[in-house]
Amino acid sequence: MSSQDQLPNIVLISIDTLRPDHLGCYGGLPEVSPNIDRFSQDSVVFTQAIAHAPSTLPSHASIFTSLIPQHHGASHTQNVPLSQEALTLTEVLAAAGYLTVAVVGGGQLDRAFGLSQGFQVYDQVDGSFREVVELGLRRLDEPGDRPFFLFLHTYEVHHPYSPDQNRLEALDRGYNGPLPDEISIDLLKSINRSQVQIDDRDLLHIKRAYDAEIQSMDEAFGDLVAQLRTLGLYETALVVFTSDHGEEFAEHGMVGWHSHTLYEELLRVPLIFKFPRQKASTTTIHSVARGIDIAPTLLDVAAIEKPGAFDGRSLLTDLRSDHPLDLPVVLLRDTTLKDTVETGGLRIGKWKLAEGRVFDLERDPGELADLASSRAQVADDLKTQLEKIIARRQPMVSEKLHLDEKTREDLRALGYLE
Repeated sequence: MSSQDQLPNIVLISIDTLRPDHLGCYGGLPEVSPNIDRFSQDSVVFTQAIAHAPSTLPSHASIFTSLIPQHHGASHTQNVPLSQEALTLTEVLAAAGYLTVAVVGGGQLDRAFGLSQGFQVYDQVDGSFREVVELGLRRLDEPGDRPFFLFLHTYEVHHPYSPDQNRLEALDRGYNGPLPDEISIDLLKSINRSQVQIDDRDLLHIKRAYDAEIQSMDEAFGDLVAQLRTLGLYETALVVFTSDHGEEFAEHGMVGWHSHTLYEELLRVPLIFKFPRQKASTTTIHSVARGIDIAPTLLDVAAIEKPGAFDGRSLLTDLRSDHPLDLPVVLLRDTTLKDTVETGGLRIGKWKLAEGRVFDLERDPGELADLASSRAQVADDLKTQLEKIIARRQPMVSEKLHLDEKTREDLRALGYLE
């Protein structure tokens, strides 16, 4: 392990429910994310970053424990927090001498769900990403010369979409359809239950409301980078920008929703690494990057040994290799069902098993043709591989939570409870 004066400051940013293809640097509208796009020029951009679950708690738990959801066991739908026996990235960094600070949006990241393990400061903010950034930076003003690990998380992009009217008008000029500027959870539910009919122009309006929320978040992200520069911290810091899952916009029937399937629109996430002194900047990596690989990469950059409890690998391997590997990505939909093979999936190479369905992602990137019957041997092989991976570790066990009314209300406001 390196001495403390060599340990880089680390900033990990998770923008809940952010699809990569709505960022300019991933092919989206450039006016939506100019600050993130500029940041990407200092960074390594992973184009095939895949979350392990299409929902907040299990995906974040995989990031922090470097374990697949079937092993760490944290589940929102089952009210099961991350087990205290789990070793987290934060605990490893704290043991190495880091000041560990988190400012999160609550909900499935409420401290009751266990991701506060190892954090010396764990604040919950029911507000915009700007408020998250401002509080996070204030927490770093405390005296001391320790390196810091700052984790920032926001639900600003998550439904309901409540964009600033001026932003929405600039992004969605000329819309005169029946939908309001604010896209509420009740409205999305009505659309998804076919109680409200929408056409393509209405769908675009919903997407632009989502984009306007991203644009607001992007402005706050720009302020974060500017503040880090002003404080003399940006150059030598490791800054990672990502998300926990995506959002569906009618690719498979639902609008403005997630957690319900294992399709790509819910699993693809942005992943951008700004290494200290902009090492390997403007590099693009097309091999698969998994949520469980983030923690080992952070430790590798800090020259801290990866613990045996972590199953991921450092993504620096891909930067050092001319032939990066596409490792298997284990998936899980967070449900009340116990059969983790039938509610899970495996993505390896061009093949994807998802809750019993099989897709060839090269020929069918939209996942419209289930090949489980016509490619039965492939389906069996994928299922066998998935079963073997799950069998490598015993799942962690944690007692169910009894959530207080404030946490339940926060979850209800995000559409997680009826």
